[in-house]
Amino acid sequence: MEIISFVYSNDELNSLINYADGFVLMLKPFSVCYKNDIDIDSALALIKKNNKKAILGINKIYHPKDIDDIKLFLNKYNSNDLYYYVSDLGVLNLLIEMNLQNNAIYNPETMITNYLDLGLLNELHLDAYQLSSEITLNDLKYAYDKTNAPLAYYGFGHKIMFYSKRKLLSLYSNKTNIEMPRTGYLKEVTREDYMPVSENQNGTYILRSYCISLLEDISNLGFLKYLLLDSNFVDFDKYIEVLKIYNSLNKNEISKDLAINKLNELQLNIQDGFKNNDTVYLKEELKK
Repeated sequence: MEIISFVYSNDELNSLINYADGFVLMLKPFSVCYKNDIDIDSALALIKKNNKKAILGINKIYHPKDIDDIKLFLNKYNSNDLYYYVSDLGVLNLLIEMNLQNNAIYNPETMITNYLDLGLLNELHLDAYQLSSEITLNDLKYAYDKTNAPLAYYGFGHKIMFYSKRKLLSLYSNKTNIEMPRTGYLKEVTREDYMPVSENQNGTYILRSYCISLLEDISNLGFLKYLLLDSNFVDFDKYIEVLKIYNSLNKNEISKDLAINKLNELQLNIQDGFKNNDTVYLKEELKK
């Protein structure tokens, strides 16, 4: 299993380069969650120099008018040693037309939830398929056992729970005449949690209020091809330590107990999510 980290700037990549097996570059024109412009050529050179896996983040929803732009980008960055992290089925189809399907990591967010979905998609012979984080780890293993498909899975971070191409915060401000920041936290009337929210040129996304962590489960996840870690809305200095801990445990350089203790010392808001319990939504009356 390889540890893969999302990165949002060249500076972040420089800080993390020694602590993961590969990196997903979250690119301003093409990624749902981005922060800064990334000098792609410089980043790819650094990744190649350190013998790491380079993955281009191309996971926003694509409108027909966007297709020409992504075609030009894929024609420029078309290489057997580059990988592509995609969510849009149209972009995946472009990669197949270019005979790059073996380098595609397909993440349709919550859409792959069982072995029948996975088995059908596995006929495309992609590099990896990312299953929904809203299924249990037992269901994840069952899907693998039934298909033997190469899997990617979200191992740490604030998992995305909503994404729209619409600029919803701007629309709200325009409608209410209330000026608000385009990055912050959202609190629903019926929930106590504060959920990270951000609007950018590619739309609006909301993340879960807590971090998922599969650190204590690594010994049972050896069937995965990739375990993905994400620093978005996590203190970056703490994230560096998180990545070091995961990397060291994955390489058997430290014990599981020591790794868990080190992670707990960081005092992050970590919850189990759905890894042990099936997704159940209970109707709740709106609080007056």
